[in-house]
Amino acid sequence: MPEASKLADLHTHTHYSDGNDSPRGIMELAKAAGLSAVAITDHDILEGHPEAEAAAKELGLELIPGIEMSAAVAGLEVHVLGFFIDPANAAMRRHLAEQRERRLHRMHEMVAKLQEVGVAVTIDDVMAASGKGTMGRPHVAEALVRRGHVSTPREAFDRYIGNGKPGFIPGSTIAPKVVIELIRQAGGIPVLAHPIYLKDDQLIEQFCREGLVGLEVYHSSHNPDYVKRYEQLADRLRLLRTGGTDYHGSTKEGVPIGQAVVPYALVDALRAWKRNNPIR
Repeated sequence: MPEASKLADLHTHTHYSDGNDSPRGIMELAKAAGLSAVAITDHDILEGHPEAEAAAKELGLELIPGIEMSAAVAGLEVHVLGFFIDPANAAMRRHLAEQRERRLHRMHEMVAKLQEVGVAVTIDDVMAASGKGTMGRPHVAEALVRRGHVSTPREAFDRYIGNGKPGFIPGSTIAPKVVIELIRQAGGIPVLAHPIYLKDDQLIEQFCREGLVGLEVYHSSHNPDYVKRYEQLADRLRLLRTGGTDYHGSTKEGVPIGQAVVPYALVDALRAWKRNNPIR
């Protein structure tokens, strides 16, 4: 396929975090959509990469190894994508293990708060919903649907586990600077995910001073006006551009793989940055 016509999706999730497709399933969807490259970016976990890599080789696709890491600043959630991370990096593995423990503790706290307001749900229900992956609020939402308390995950967030609701417990309190540094130490490229959710462009300038390299300009939730805004911001701050569907399957509203894609030239730009900025 000519380079100019190759496309990529640099933001997808599997059942190792809060999606409901296997890594192989993601690769098969990408192949069917005519993509050349796809990134697996599960939340705070790298375990889906071996299966995805095997499927990618079989299907003739390029896997971009990635992750989406949780942080917070000024009471705002911040998600940082990391591309081309070394999965064997000791500091990264230690951090992810700590994050899994933190997530489990948060789920226990959320379940306790829900029980206090009369919502019958258990940590076992949440663990059953999460399967192999890291636990998060979408799994609590799924448990509430299975228990019959709500009809949809969206309703679970709106009534019970969204910010300010009776079952809400804040997420990660780790500073973005820490996450950015971890990604870079692991040989990766830190990129701010879906800036529309951050709602504070001035913070992006702060993240740049702390080592941020890219901005997810193209995202399934960015309309054309936001795309233009973030293109201009990326250019002004000299950030690499990335983008993707943020596909989760049926666990979250969004677009299918293939509907929010980026030209392969953006993958080339990521590789060029990594080549020119070796770990020191």
